[in-house]
Amino acid sequence: MKLTLPENAPFSCSQKMWIKGFLDGINSTIQQQSNPSQPSLTEPSTASGKSITIAFGSQTGTAESLSKKLSKKLNSKGCISSIRDLASMTPDDLKNIEHLLLITSTYGDGEPPDNAATFHRLLHEETAPPLNTLAYSVLALGDSSYAEFCKCGRDFDQRLAALGAKRITPIVECDVDYDDPFESWTSQIELGLSAA
Repeated sequence: MKLTLPENAPFSCSQKMWIKGFLDGINSTIQQQSNPSQPSLTEPSTASGKSITIAFGSQTGTAESLSKKLSKKLNSKGCISSIRDLASMTPDDLKNIEHLLLITSTYGDGEPPDNAATFHRLLHEETAPPLNTLAYSVLALGDSSYAEFCKCGRDFDQRLAALGAKRITPIVECDVDYDDPFESWTSQIELGLSAA
């Protein structure tokens, strides 16, 4: 038996993502109990050994802090993660990255944070390289009281896909209370990397 959330469940997108991650964890536990020869998500899985770049765009330090937390968790699962400030990256760098996890806030009226502004501009230029070998996921941080809620994260997600990159998981948009959506996204990342 697999637990699922009905498509018409009366929850917001971020709530559905969190519930889906929670149910995936329960389903994994149920599967483990019925088939103990399968590897557990708490043990090194097929995600083990994968090289992952976690890039952040941060105005106040939240995205950077979440990047460090995610890196620590993935490394404990046997992945090899590195953290990059978007200020130190160009779109050409993405050609040499296999797995990108991008955590970014939106600043002001839908603008990228200061450290991500140049990368954002270059990625949206016509000269940006094709990214057919890149797998990625975006965690967008924002405040729903602003009209352009999570716009920078959406911009990155849409542009990476337009350049040929493949999503590991759908974008997760976080309001000011980001803990639960972050944990759900992290669980989805682990499952997505294991399946990749």
